[in-house]
Amino acid sequence: MFRLLKGFGVTLNYFTKKNITIQYPEEKVNMPERFRGIQRFFPDKCIVCDLCVKICPTDVITLTGKKDKDNPKKKIIDTYNIDFQGCILCDFCTEVCPTDAIVMTARYDNLSEFNRAAHFKDITWLTDNHEPGNYTEPDPEAEAQEKAAKEAKAKAKAEARANQTKTTEKTEATDPATQSRAQVKATPKQDEAASTKPAPQADAKTSSQTKEDANEAKTKMIPSTTEKEAVEGKKEPEIPAETTKETKHETNEASSKPDESPRKSDEGQAERGDKL
Repeated sequence: MFRLLKGFGVTLNYFTKKNITIQYPEEKVNMPERFRGIQRFFPDKCIVCDLCVKICPTDVITLTGKKDKDNPKKKIIDTYNIDFQGCILCDFCTEVCPTDAIVMTARYDNLSEFNRAAHFKDITWLTDNHEPGNYTEPDPEAEAQEKAAKEAKAKAKAEARANQTKTTEKTEATDPATQSRAQVKATPKQDEAASTKPAPQADAKTSSQTKEDANEAKTKMIPSTTEKEAVEGKKEPEIPAETTKETKHETNEASSKPDESPRKSDEGQAERGDKL
């Protein structure tokens, strides 16, 4: 009996304590800062590096970029979407982002819907997600000051470059060595310009004379009919065919006759031997 009363005493003590149960969704729990909830996106910080898309293990992030009108070398974000049907809130996209353009918030609701299309969140919804989390809220005044400081630095650099160019021009104008170098460089340019200049047009008379001289030279180069005949007359006279046949016949007879010179030499040697 004592044990029974002791057990009832434990249960009766809970009536005096505060209720732990929360009437959700009318009441919500305040989650810690490092809770991995629904992401928030800052389009001004995004540089369209595409790292969050590449590292996502479930391939639920999609984005597109375009060139900036003021600076064509820079790209700005155009669309950014997350499909929370497959998002596992792994926090990889926030860790890999170099500019902290996407962060995790402490928001855990609005992920249970009756329609699947409601899980698809675009850039407007993600930028309007002002739920606190493990990030610092951007201060518009500080951002304006940073922009003004950057613009002032750029103007100062431009002015310094302009002053440097002016000083260099003044020193070159006053320094005799630089002037002599400039003159040396200018002389070959002038010579080239003079050589490339077109010659003055000749008068009509001189042009007509040159044409006549050219025609005379052409006529001299072409031989006349008399000259052709003279050249043809210098050629060797043609030998008639009958004479050529006779000469060929004589040469054949001469070649057919035996050579008597060796016989005569042998007879002379024999006579000498008899005398001896």
